[in-house]
Amino acid sequence: MKLSEQKGHESMDKKQLTRKIQRISRISLIAMVAYGALNIFGMLSGSEIRKDYTLHIDHHNFHVTDIIYLAAFLAIFFSVVAGFVTAFMLLNELGRRRTPFTRKISNLLRNLGAYMIIIEIGKIICIFIAAREIRVDLFWFAGLVLYAFSLVFRYGKDLQKLSDETL
Repeated sequence: MKLSEQKGHESMDKKQLTRKIQRISRISLIAMVAYGALNIFGMLSGSEIRKDYTLHIDHHNFHVTDIIYLAAFLAIFFSVVAGFVTAFMLLNELGRRRTPFTRKISNLLRNLGAYMIIIEIGKIICIFIAAREIRVDLFWFAGLVLYAFSLVFRYGKDLQKLSDETL
């Protein structure tokens, strides 16, 4: 195979990979938003929507101020808003860039993971104050996975730069 044919084949593979990443990102974002919305709806309505782990603390009298509850609720609210904005920016960047392996996309993934973790911590605090229960589910784990993906994308950025310099 000639060098020009090989370069054309590699660029086609990169384009196909980029499109696949864009599609998977959109699907994952929709699933993530739905999961997050169900978590918040379940927390606010008090209904059981998903499986979680509950530790009842009925016989203890804890005096927790309303300020802590309000701070946790505001952290949830602002993290949800920031998460939606970040997800929009992430999808916008993925649609505009030649490659998904950029520092900006890596940072957006990292921030999205951090917002998910903040939402889960705030939810735990709010439920503890309201119901005297500690409920932990796997929403925080999704945030950790996104953080891990941000590191993979950062590494991919370095490999992309090395590859571009080699050509």
